[in-house]
Formats: sequence, C-alpha cells, structure tokens
Amino acid sequence: MSPSKSVPVPATGSTVSLLASADSLLRAALEACRQHERVSRLLQKHCEDGEMADAVALCEISASHLGARMSDYEAAAATGRSACDEAVWHTANTLWHASREYHRRRLSGDDASAKLGKHTPGTMGELHLEYEFAASSVLALRQAIAAYRKLRPDAE
Repeated sequence: MSPSKSVPVPATGSTVSLLASADSLLRAALEACRQHERVSRLLQKHCEDGEMADAVALCEISASHLGARMSDYEAAAATGRSACDEAVWHTANTLWHASREYHRRRLSGDDASAKLGKHTPGTMGELHLEYEFAASSVLALRQAIAAYRKLRPDAE
C-alpha cells in the first residue's frame, strides 16, 4: 500500500474502527500541540490575564479531548489491528504512546507546581525538571504526529 493513498475506514456498527480511532487521536494530538504552542507564545508576549486564562482553559479542553481519544484508541486496539496495515498499526501505537506520555507529563507538571507551594531555589529545580520532561513529551508527540501523517495524509 502506498503511503500517499488513504486507507478507507470501514464502518462497524457502534464500534469505532482502529483506523478511525487512530485518525481521531491524530486530530486531537494536533489540536493539543497547537493549543500548547499558543499558550507558550502568549507567555512570551506577557499578554493580559483574561486572554491567558482563556488560552489555558482551551489548552486544558484540548488535553482532555486528547485523553478521551486515547481511551477510544485503547478500546479499538484491544480488539486487534484487524485489516490495518502493519506500518500504520505500529505508527498509530507510537502516536498513542506519545499522547499518553504528553498527557501524563502535563498532569505531572501541574501536580508538582501545586504541591511545591512556595517556590524555593531547591523546589524550583524540581519544577524546572518536570517542565523539561513535559517539553520533551511535546516534542515526542510532534514527531509521532509527523510519522502518522506520512502514512495517513488524509486523516486530518
């Protein structure tokens, strides 16, 4: 199968196919990255508090959406890869793993920030490390997105 051709997504009653779930996961990952980048740009611009609060809220919504699509993909993958091409299967699983790590690191950074309370020089080092891990997970998610897009260009 040529990577430039789209694979048709079969409808299987109320069960979502693996390809449909993986494509949905791709779209959710793209949006999560886009919203994450938007918040990052706004932080650099020192925008007004209301705009930042709204951007953070949208980022949270997109991360929640990504979590739901991860669950959908898990359920679809539990039934096996069915007619899914081997390369797409592995790339979709990589996308799922990267999404899961992004989601975990995002929550872990939020928890660390909340638990540390008053930031001392020592606790700031811990917090910095958590945010470095989060940044690494965003990079891994972007790479997984790029790999999946090469195999399923029509998935968006």
